[in-house]
Amino acid sequence: KTARRRALEKLIETDPSGVFNNDKNHYMHRNERHIRALAKFVRLVELMRIVSPDSCTNLDVVANDDFRFLIGALADDLPAALHWIMFVPNIKSLCDEEQQAFWMPLIRDWKVIGCYAQTELGHGSNVRGLETTATFVKDCEEGSFVINSPTITSAKFWPGTLGRTANHAVVIARLIDGDGVDRGIHNFLVQLRSFDDHTPMPGVKTGDIGPKIGYNNMDNGFARFDHVKIPRRNMAMRFAAVDKDGKYTKKTMSEAASKVAYITMMQVRAYIVNEAGKSLAAGCTITARYSAVRRQGFDMSKGGEKTKAEVQILDYKQQQHRILPLIASAYCFFFTGRKVLRDLQAIERNLVAGVGEMVTKTEVSDLHASTSSLKSFCSGVAADGIEDLRKACGGHGFLQASGLPELLGTYLQNPTVEGDNFMLPQQTVRVLLKIPQVVMSGDEEAMSAYKKCDSYYLVKKTAKIIQGGDSQCSATEEDSFLDLNVLLEAFKHRTARLLIATAELMQENMSEKGMSQQEAWNEGLVQFARVSKAHAMYLVLNNVYVFLNEEAHLALGGTEVAVLKDLAILFALWWMEKDLGDFLEDGYLSGEQSSWVRKLVLAMLSKIRPEAVALVDAWDYSDFRLKSALGRFDGNVYPAIMESTSKDPLNATEPGPGYEHLKRLIVDGVGISGTASRL
Repeated sequence: KTARRRALEKLIETDPSGVFNNDKNHYMHRNERHIRALAKFVRLVELMRIVSPDSCTNLDVVANDDFRFLIGALADDLPAALHWIMFVPNIKSLCDEEQQAFWMPLIRDWKVIGCYAQTELGHGSNVRGLETTATFVKDCEEGSFVINSPTITSAKFWPGTLGRTANHAVVIARLIDGDGVDRGIHNFLVQLRSFDDHTPMPGVKTGDIGPKIGYNNMDNGFARFDHVKIPRRNMAMRFAAVDKDGKYTKKTMSEAASKVAYITMMQVRAYIVNEAGKSLAAGCTITARYSAVRRQGFDMSKGGEKTKAEVQILDYKQQQHRILPLIASAYCFFFTGRKVLRDLQAIERNLVAGVGEMVTKTEVSDLHASTSSLKSFCSGVAADGIEDLRKACGGHGFLQASGLPELLGTYLQNPTVEGDNFMLPQQTVRVLLKIPQVVMSGDEEAMSAYKKCDSYYLVKKTAKIIQGGDSQCSATEEDSFLDLNVLLEAFKHRTARLLIATAELMQENMSEKGMSQQEAWNEGLVQFARVSKAHAMYLVLNNVYVFLNEEAHLALGGTEVAVLKDLAILFALWWMEKDLGDFLEDGYLSGEQSSWVRKLVLAMLSKIRPEAVALVDAWDYSDFRLKSALGRFDGNVYPAIMESTSKDPLNATEPGPGYEHLKRLIVDGVGISGTASRL
């Protein structure tokens, strides 16, 4: 696959059309960037049909490896991205076989380009508060739905691809059946624009929401529906249906399958977790390479000022502390992203296609908790990390030519999209809070339901803490913290203790302080965030641990495994150091043990430093994909920075544009009366 990926990357880089060239991106107006990005998308489809002819017949073309490789090779954002990220998965998960037989060929041939329209101007994460309605009407033998935006706050607002690109949308709306009963949120396929000339359909008002901090190739859009009529069968009907007389029925399904509507949402969160590692890795590559080239401060061991020998800034411990833990995080996120995607695909195959072992409601809920906590944690670390990496490049990191401002601006959507990072912990904790209840009940059958769940460690650890055990860390010497088992136990303990404390806080607020459940919940929100973050950290660390023990020997040599283990240890120690209060609060760590953690972070930085550049090179980011003067593979940073100035339109003429205004001041002496100095 590596050879195939590199070949396709080269195909994009050397494409004779020139449309994929990114050299002038920074100097383009937003309209130009958007138009060029659409041209890239169309050319990509054209190339896909050449290099992978089966894409002309395969109904699931967007799942093709070549398609993913080509998108990654572009090194630019495509306005149509939500088509394959959300629209197509929704059709596959929630539409029945007959509906897929109709829609998937249109999707394969790119006649239908879609988006996922859920968020409204006045409603985001509270899906049950959405106002858009889909009302059944018996206007013909088959019946129809009327899609309507009854208020200004019900306008769909923010969905990517909606503004100018998509001609269809999966619209999330309240279903009003033939009896006038509100059946809650369901999915409806609505045509937004004409197949002939791309103008909005009657009753549809749609457009772009305007410039954003970044990610401006993407036409995040708005849409208002004024009694737009769609065929009855445009409702996604795999799990619920409305017949031609308006009668609503839910199809018989397991409790787990009843949660299938969350699959698309979890898919996107899993995708974000997976991409967090990639985006952070790109930032690490730029900053680590630059830090190996940049020299600052005389090296006294080599003659100091006399010899003009300077220190690589990557050799400064402070710089290592800023960069190396983020490299470790990016590697750890890779294994977590891979696992989450695999788990989700397995559950989807089971719930949608009936393939594999039976999935329980507990397991689906657990995956929902995992994806919520991991999305919040990983995207937050990546966003903050990319900005920290930009700062670690000093003044040059402020240049657009460094590649870091655009990388950051593009990535910054992720902590908010598909569940704000400060809201998602509620969804995680809502699931996890059931565990202390189950443990306290002593119900063995209920506890065994968690055996295949990510959170099963909490069942055992919570029981141990409640019984008075597991009160102190087992580390007896400094090197004990170089054992991943010791570190994992510490992270398990932290999460379980915080979860128990959260359950006790809720109970205290309601029983002793007389709060309502809603009031108690609100009081617990800050604690929920701690629990969710702790759970995510354990999952990330454990996923690397499992890989090292079960898969690494099949794909890696001994040296690579050792380095990967060191990265996992650094990840754990760095976060333990940052969150020492969580481990000291209940006496799990002693003061002496916490000092060992701090010392070992520095020791691990020294150990990993010689491998830093090789570790980022291993991600195989080409110069074309990085778009960075600072992150060049050949290290020719300074010529690249100067070359970037030659592309600046401000430098295209002498004197520069706007000189006519300066001339009025310098030459003509505008506004001066009487004696004036002359040159």
